[in-house]
Amino acid sequence: MTAACTARSLPPRSRIIDRVDMVGSDKVKGKDIEKKLATTETSRLLAGIFKKLPVVGLADTLTVDYHTFDRFVLQRDLDRVKRFYRARGFYEAQVRAARVIDTEAGHLRIEIVVDEGEPVVIESVVYTFPDQARAFKTNEAVYSLISAYRDARGAKGEAGQRFDEDRYNELKKELLKALTDNGFAYGRVTGKAKVNLLSHRASISFHLEAGPVCTFGDVRLVGLDEIPEGPVRKAIGIDKGDAFSTTKLEHAQYALADMQVFGSVELVALRSKPEEKPRKQIDIEVRLQPIKLRAAKLGLGFEIGTQVELHGLAGWEDRNLLGGLRRLSADARLGVVMFPLQASTLLSQRVTNWLPETETELAFTQPAFPEARTNMKLHASGHIYAPQAHSAPDPVPDDYNIIGYRELNGSFGFDRKFRGRLLKDFSVYVGQFIKLQFDDPFSYNQDEPPPGYERVLIPYLETAASWDFREGKDGKPNTVRPHRGLFFGANLQFAGGFLQGDADDIRLRPEIRLYVPVSEDITLGLRATAGFLFPRNYGETLTDDNSAADPLIRARDLQLLSFRAFYSGGPYSNRGYGFQEVGPHAVLPYLSQQGKSSELLPVGGLGMWELTGELRIPLHAKVNAVVFVDASDVVATLSRYRLTHPHISPGLGVRLFTPVGPLRFDVGVRVPYLQQLGHAWLPPEEGGPPEGESDSVPLAWSLAIGEAF
Repeated sequence: MTAACTARSLPPRSRIIDRVDMVGSDKVKGKDIEKKLATTETSRLLAGIFKKLPVVGLADTLTVDYHTFDRFVLQRDLDRVKRFYRARGFYEAQVRAARVIDTEAGHLRIEIVVDEGEPVVIESVVYTFPDQARAFKTNEAVYSLISAYRDARGAKGEAGQRFDEDRYNELKKELLKALTDNGFAYGRVTGKAKVNLLSHRASISFHLEAGPVCTFGDVRLVGLDEIPEGPVRKAIGIDKGDAFSTTKLEHAQYALADMQVFGSVELVALRSKPEEKPRKQIDIEVRLQPIKLRAAKLGLGFEIGTQVELHGLAGWEDRNLLGGLRRLSADARLGVVMFPLQASTLLSQRVTNWLPETETELAFTQPAFPEARTNMKLHASGHIYAPQAHSAPDPVPDDYNIIGYRELNGSFGFDRKFRGRLLKDFSVYVGQFIKLQFDDPFSYNQDEPPPGYERVLIPYLETAASWDFREGKDGKPNTVRPHRGLFFGANLQFAGGFLQGDADDIRLRPEIRLYVPVSEDITLGLRATAGFLFPRNYGETLTDDNSAADPLIRARDLQLLSFRAFYSGGPYSNRGYGFQEVGPHAVLPYLSQQGKSSELLPVGGLGMWELTGELRIPLHAKVNAVVFVDASDVVATLSRYRLTHPHISPGLGVRLFTPVGPLRFDVGVRVPYLQQLGHAWLPPEEGGPPEGESDSVPLAWSLAIGEAF
């Protein structure tokens, strides 16, 4: 293998490989070939653009991964190139030369010159299936697979579909799965590919044998340890006598993984050996490795954004409460907000008040209730907090009223995951809950909160659903670092009506995410979401143009909107703006009433849309760079939906992957004429700079844990 050394351990007289180029690879991507070679080029942060810069060049020195030249390794790589081409239908491909070119002292570039030749294309695809009469469903699936393979179009400049050994072997696996999915546990698939090198044509044939129809036998569990058997068997969902199906085994494996109590899960079908008579009942052995079921957590954290806050966290989790795989988690959080500091005023303002915050949370999950893969969930939390502020007068007057909330939340409901296969594996999540939110406003520094701020009780029904078709670079389902696939989710809430309460509305928020591989390592992520709110007993503030409306009624209306309306802006939406800064702004009545402020602040809206494009580029095994463009808008009413205020914010970010998730730093920029089309900046009532002024620092930065989407 080629040597890979750090700068401090680089052997003397080593010749460093700066580049490896494939010359003549027109029909096959040179980069695909290079990934199969042991002779690889030196890896540098951002392709080495920092290499010769003072100070910053240290980042290149610390992250560079040197690869040195070895002529014996290169010779073996030439054979690898030839085999690579042969496996892709280029049986006449020749490696003409391997050039080693000195670029500077101790550095070189390697060119591998190939002559691809003419590829072999598929001329015919046939199959025989003697058992098709008793395997109608299987025969239908086989016919569909063969037809799709036969009718696939060829690459540009090729007469038909090029013969590719990997795709040929993959089709054999798919044909076998069509058999084993329909009860034929001993199904066999053999194939032949006759290649005529003179005509550059390939004739392909497959032969399928079904064997006996099989059912599941006994399901044996190995490695349960203290985990109870009952819930595990319910999650597996396989009974003795059920028709054999490899897809059913896969879904059982996913269901066990979703229980989050096993480090590894393996389901093995114990078929008869080839020399034995086939058993029609197939026993299943489930091999399990449990994780630690009880854990305590303790930590410290901070937040710098629209507020500056420090907090401590303590918690306990039991994943096998009373022996039934019931899960109970308890968390407590104690923090303090340094009012009125924000990220933008961290160095310019002083702390006038230390605002304590507390949060306690209990969550309980009962698995396999009322059926095998449905969970019953209970959740309760209490929270004393200061709402994230947008700004405060500088200096802050002594009688400035700082609002806080004492909040109680409760939730009860059920959720379930379903598994399916449409070209690839996907999962569907459905949850139905009844929730209750109670907020009691108070003042941190005065006797009572401002007039118009009252207690709020909001009971509502919530339906959450998602369809997840995301996978990683290895082709397996991956929701943490997806490389390709699609995600669709929707959240529907119904408040008021027979539930009573202070808010009466319908709230809908659909979302779609698309992940497209730009290369083997680089991913393009796209996200679109919208919001629709239909209030029936509030919201007049957004539709009434009478600015002289009763300030108490107006304050109450804005208070309800603060809990139910849509907002945009911040680290998880439009990153060129601060928290909730996109959309309509107004003077909050209690501030103007008391003569404390005439600043325009966000009030939310009944409609919202957001669009995001994000290019995720690996720099290192644990570091990604991100180039993004965010756009969004919030409108006062649904009748005012518009595209004239896109609030477009391009930016750059860095991700550092940690055990608790990616640590994310993003900087977004508000570009003139792209916030409101045809205008340099937004008007003040939309959150723009005061009349006659420009947006002097049109950017926002954020530091957070977790991807933006």
